[in-house]
Parts: sequence; C-alpha cells; structure tokens
Amino acid sequence: MQLIDVFPFVPFAFGLLTLLVPRGNQWVRILPILGAVLTLGMSLGFAAGYLILGSTETTSSTHPWIVGPWTAAYHVRVDATSIWFVLLTTFVAVPAIWAAWSYADASRQRGFMFLLLTFESTLLGLFTAADLLVFYVYWDLMLIPVFVLLAGYTGGAQARRAAWAYLIYNGAGGLVLLLGVVGLVLVTHTFEVLGTSFALAPALQWWLFGAFAIAFLVKTPAFPFHAWMPPTYTQSPPPLVAMISGIQSKAGLYGFIVFALPLFPDAAHAWAPFMLGIAVISILYGAFAALAQTDMKTLVAYTSLSHLGLVLLALFAFDVTSYPASILMIVSHGLISAVLFIMLGFIEERVGTRDLFAFGGLAAKAPRLQALMLIAAMALLGLPGLSGFAGEFLILVGSWQTQPVVTAISLLAIVIASVYALRLYQAVMHGPYRVPAGAPSAMELRPREILVVAPLLAAIIFLGVWPGWLTTKTAVPAAMPSRPAAYEVPHT
Repeated sequence: MQLIDVFPFVPFAFGLLTLLVPRGNQWVRILPILGAVLTLGMSLGFAAGYLILGSTETTSSTHPWIVGPWTAAYHVRVDATSIWFVLLTTFVAVPAIWAAWSYADASRQRGFMFLLLTFESTLLGLFTAADLLVFYVYWDLMLIPVFVLLAGYTGGAQARRAAWAYLIYNGAGGLVLLLGVVGLVLVTHTFEVLGTSFALAPALQWWLFGAFAIAFLVKTPAFPFHAWMPPTYTQSPPPLVAMISGIQSKAGLYGFIVFALPLFPDAAHAWAPFMLGIAVISILYGAFAALAQTDMKTLVAYTSLSHLGLVLLALFAFDVTSYPASILMIVSHGLISAVLFIMLGFIEERVGTRDLFAFGGLAAKAPRLQALMLIAAMALLGLPGLSGFAGEFLILVGSWQTQPVVTAISLLAIVIASVYALRLYQAVMHGPYRVPAGAPSAMELRPREILVVAPLLAAIIFLGVWPGWLTTKTAVPAAMPSRPAAYEVPHT
C-alpha cells in the first residue's frame, strides 16, 4: 500500500476521531484543523516534484477491484493536471474548517466538523480517481455530507428546500453520468479508460459525450442547469459554501478536462457550438443576475456562474493557450469565492442580515475588515495584479484566436463585473454607518478571523503577480483535442 492509497481518507479518519471526542471538549475544534493541515501537508508533498523539480511523472497506485467481462480497479493518481485540484481542495479546506468554529453550537459541532471533513475526503477521492468507476462513486458520495449539512444543521425551511434542490439536481446529473459510464463500459469492457484511445462509432461517441457533458454542466453549474445553485449557496453556512463554490464547482470542469474531452475528442468538436453557447449565456446571465441581487451571498453566487462560464469558453475554444489559462482561472475562482463567502459570513455574524440595504458604512468601525474585503472585491472584478485578472485575460486572449465573436460578446461581462463588485464593496463598507438594531458594537475582525482569510488573499495576490508560476507548470495533455477545420454533428 502506498501513501496515495490512503491520502483521500485522511480527513474522513480525523472526522471519525472527532465524533469520539466528548461534546464541548476543545479537541472537537482542534482535531479537524489538525486533519485538514495534515492533508494539506501531504498534498504539498505530492506537489513538490511538479512545482519544485519540474517532474512530469505521475504518482499512481492500482489495486484490482473487479475482474471478469468488465474490469475495474481502485486506481488513484496525482499528475500534472489533478495536482492543482488536489492543492485547491486541501488549501481551501483549512480556512473553511477553521472558520467553522463560529457556525455550529457546541452540542452539534462534532457532527458539523465530521461532515465537512467527509466532504473534503469525497472531493479528494474524486480528484485522484483514475478509474471511471471510482470517479463515479465519489461523484455521488459527495452529495451526502452537503445534503445532511444543509437539511440538518442550518435549521430553516428554506435551507431544507435548498438541500432537496441540491440533491435532486445533482442526483439527476449523476444518473445521466451513470448512463454515459455504462454505455462506454459496454463497448470498452473496462473502467480503466484514462490514457487509452477507443475506436468508437461517431454517433455513439456523440451520445456518450452528451451524457458526460450534461452531468458535468449540472455540477459546475452552468446555465440552464444552475437552478440548485442560488438557494444552495445562499442557505449554506459560510464554511460549507466556501467548499461548494471554491472546490466542488470545479468537479464538472475537472470531468471535462480528464474524461470527456480526451475520451470523445470528435464529439467534443461536434458539441462545441452548443457548449460555447452555454458558456456565453452563463457568462452574461450570471453577470446581469448578480447586478439585480440585494442578498450578499446570492450576488456572489451568480458571479460564480459567470466566471465559470469563462472556463467553459476556454475549454471549447480549443486553443493551446486556453488550457493552462483555464486551470489558472479554476484555481483563482476557487480562492476568490472561498474568501468572499467566508468574509461575508463574518459580516453576517455581526450585523445579522445579508441584505445590502439593511446596513452599511462598516469601514468606519472595521478598517482591517475594509482592507481585506477590498482585496477580495478587486480580485472579483479582475483588477490587474490579482489572480482574477490573470485568469480572465489569458482566457480571453487564447479564446480570441479561435472564437473571436463569442469572446467579444463575453467581454461585456468583464465590464459588468466592475459594477457588481464595486456595488457589493461600497454597499457594505461605505456611506453612513448603520446596522440593524441589536447588532454588536464591535465590527472589526478578530485575530483568528484575519488568519483564516490571510492565506487565501496571499495566494490571490501571488497568482496575480506571477501567474506564470502556474501556467508554465501546466502542460497541455496530448489527448486534449485541438480545433478542427469545421464542426460536424454525426448522423444517428
């Protein structure tokens, strides 16, 4: 057994240990942080070869699971693509779990922490899965901790409705993915499909790509499969939504990069006009919808729809520079959305509301909160020098080479981003100081809260100043399709 075999289960193991601690004991808080930090350290160990030594070798382990007419294995690996998703998961999980100290009462905190750590384990299992069956198992397992946290730990009827919407939409997407997986395995007789080319009939390839794509679009989410996203993001406690928006929303994009595009390259070209349409609608709809929101969390939720649409644009523009740009944008969005939702949680904890019209002028009482919120808001609008600008700019430059019309239309959302980001920041921080009756007088961030968000903001600045640190270490996989001379939908 190798270290990579047990790596995805480390957070889950610490979650089980947390359940054994008596209620109210300080180790209910300490053990989850230790587990998250240990997992981050292990991921940095896997990443050292890629980031420091420039290695291209894959860390992999395979154990036979099903042998017969159809073969499957417990096959896990970390390579030059999955390492970025693994690092994002473990890096965001630490501040999210640390922030969770504030969002569960002592009698229920054990279960809250256990479910967060379980969620991290399912995400790591998904991003390290090299066998299609293992990938699918984790794809569905990740629904359980999110549903239970939403339905059982947030307490309101709206949260329970959001939990069911999350489960129904993502469960339906999982069933569509299962159809695609079964269809592929019936032809190939194996779940071990990575790095292998299959001579699939054009019509079959077209339908299989469609099944994979629908499931991945639901999980991302993208328009029109996004209806579960606004209530889920709005009703989730900040630590949970930081992990859903910052990490889980990348699962569908990861599925496109690792499975759908390499396995079905011809179908990817055939579906490209549709996917580009989905991308540009998501980009514009998310931006305009964010403008109309008065709830802080719902506003940021719709910005995710817009920004992740840019990643879809990059992937289906089939330009060689768009692929590393998409990875940069994925990492950047994960950091920005996580820090914004955590900071908005700190603000809501103080003022008792998410309504932008119910309070304002917090800068007068909380200069440190204002400074950190300013960095996060500027990253959201794509200010040069921060990671949001680097990812957007490189995607637009690459996509312009092959899709100038779609890219030009998408530029409108970049302008709108300045409006909704500044509106969010000014409504919260500027103007006369006013808070709802009964709000505490102390609005400033506590030292622990500063330490929670500081690493995320530091990473946003680092990637904004030096985006090449990431893009030069992200090689385009040989199996990724390139742009064909023309797109053609096969006849069925």
